[in-house]
Amino acid sequence: MRISLPFAPGRQEGIAGYVTKLLILAVDFLFAFFAFFTALLITCKFDLSKATEMFGWATALILGLRAVAFVVFKTYLIIIRYVGERDYKNVFFAVTASSVIFWVLLELFPGMIRAEDVLPVVLVDYGVLLLLAGGFRILLRLIFDRVQLQRGSRLNTVVFGAGELGAMLLRVLRHNASHNYRVVAFFDDNPKVHKKYLNGVKVYNPEKAFARVIRKNDIKVAIIGINQLSEERRIQFINDCLANHVKVLKVPPTENWINDSLNVGLLKDIRFEDLLNRPPIQLDEERIRRSITGRVVLVTGCAGSIGSEITRQLLRYRPRRIVGLDQAETPLAEISIALQKEVESGLFHPVIGDVKDYDKMQSLFELYKPEYVFHAAAYKHVPIMERFPSEAVKANVQGTLNVANLASRFGARKFVMISTDKVVNPGNVMGASKRIAEIYVQSLNSARKNKTQFITTRFGNVLGSNGSVIPIFKHQIENRQPVTVTHPDVTRFFMTIPEACQLVLEAGAMGKGGEIFVFDMGKPVRIADLAEKMIQMAGLTPGKDIRIEYTGLRPGEKLYEELLDEQEGIIPTHHPKIHKATVRHHDHYEARSQIHNLIEMAYTYQDSHLLVKLMKEIVPEFMSQNSDFATLDKMPGEMVSTSGERKG
Repeated sequence: MRISLPFAPGRQEGIAGYVTKLLILAVDFLFAFFAFFTALLITCKFDLSKATEMFGWATALILGLRAVAFVVFKTYLIIIRYVGERDYKNVFFAVTASSVIFWVLLELFPGMIRAEDVLPVVLVDYGVLLLLAGGFRILLRLIFDRVQLQRGSRLNTVVFGAGELGAMLLRVLRHNASHNYRVVAFFDDNPKVHKKYLNGVKVYNPEKAFARVIRKNDIKVAIIGINQLSEERRIQFINDCLANHVKVLKVPPTENWINDSLNVGLLKDIRFEDLLNRPPIQLDEERIRRSITGRVVLVTGCAGSIGSEITRQLLRYRPRRIVGLDQAETPLAEISIALQKEVESGLFHPVIGDVKDYDKMQSLFELYKPEYVFHAAAYKHVPIMERFPSEAVKANVQGTLNVANLASRFGARKFVMISTDKVVNPGNVMGASKRIAEIYVQSLNSARKNKTQFITTRFGNVLGSNGSVIPIFKHQIENRQPVTVTHPDVTRFFMTIPEACQLVLEAGAMGKGGEIFVFDMGKPVRIADLAEKMIQMAGLTPGKDIRIEYTGLRPGEKLYEELLDEQEGIIPTHHPKIHKATVRHHDHYEARSQIHNLIEMAYTYQDSHLLVKLMKEIVPEFMSQNSDFATLDKMPGEMVSTSGERKG
């Protein structure tokens, strides 16, 4: 028969773990011996001879009880890096249980200790052993933390927030060896905790001690560990850190934690979006829900940055079905995988196809009969469209005409077009093509027999979208390449993708037809400043670790964008971030004739200059910037016309 001790080595822990258990058990046993002898000395007023007289069967009894209690309550099962509340509880229960039993036995079997000394001895022994055993575990943890603190590979880290979340964050970082952070200080705005210690780490006032703490401790990383923090204060703290070359991490909202627990893997780098100081957008959820719930919705360009986010947000309002169209195979496959449950349930139906293909689009409308259309499909890359203007016309103009005409023909309730701020006084082919699409959509709204409400939404760049500067800069920084900016003074309006899509849904719900809604984009951002911030966010120094190179404006690019031209005004709506532009109206049949001629030319003429010249006649404010087509702005010419109209 094989007998195994409760603390015998397991197959995985090996001899080292076995030895550690025995050592801890031996130390606790020595503490028990010392505590009992100390109790006898104190009770006998340090008369060694009297204490020795009582040091007999009582000693053997208490040590035996302690040994059994240590094994029963597994006080030897300690992982030094994780020593904490549970280990202290085990010691408390083991010492308390054995002391109570010892006292009961002394009362039942008197004679081992004088009756008047029983209770004092038990109490002193109990208190001394708790102090020794508990203190031993605290000492082990302090030694481990000190060793960890001395490890040169770890980055000195400060946590902003000495509250519940900050304490949890410190505990997680101490208990996890798979990271590179060493917390050496706390910052907190609450004066009640200044100069106090949270689990051995001092709390400082960031307003008075920020620079000193950063410099003295050589802080490399700051983690925002506070739930209730105003946007202004958060941004101020981030900027202070970046100015001192400190990388900033953030803890995600608790609803994003895995199994309701925080782990190191959830810590995320801050993004440029975190510095925009955008208050949360308040949506008319009920209005949007009434519009979408139970309806069939078509989203063109559903696999792109905007289209995919619109699709995800629409799903919240329980439509009957979302038909997602895109011509890009791989991105369509990716969103299909991401929304696999919705695909399997029939709630989301991905379709590969091109908005330029009228027959494909017609069959799609015949099959699904969408009641709401969100048209996000477009070519949007300015320099590429400057090289291939015919493709811009085909995708952005003809594609929009196809979808808009079919929406009207099949009686869709609403058609929402996703436009851009580049349509205002366009300086490139892309912007001009989108403006022409706007003109057609607006004019179709007032056409005879049309019952569909055509609505246009106009906004600037979205952060992190495909082809935007954020992914490009991020790639360059990760590879320690120079960050390329076109011009020191170039500025752009920015929104986050969720912001833009929320406003699209709101504008679509409030629109009655014929409107162009302009979103409040905040203040324009200098791209050079964006590049510097992103370098700093990576914990690097602009100009030292990574330099910024100015490459010159690309074809079609302007120094700054506009949301309205000189002939347009704005009318406020009930939503503070959405305004309605007062734009020129166009006769549908005249616009249709001009635009069909333009589409025909895109297919039949090889001369891009002739095509762009006609675009400039449709959009007189189109003045090419940094482009070969700028010569057309100086050449007076007659209207270019061609015969024939393309279907759709």
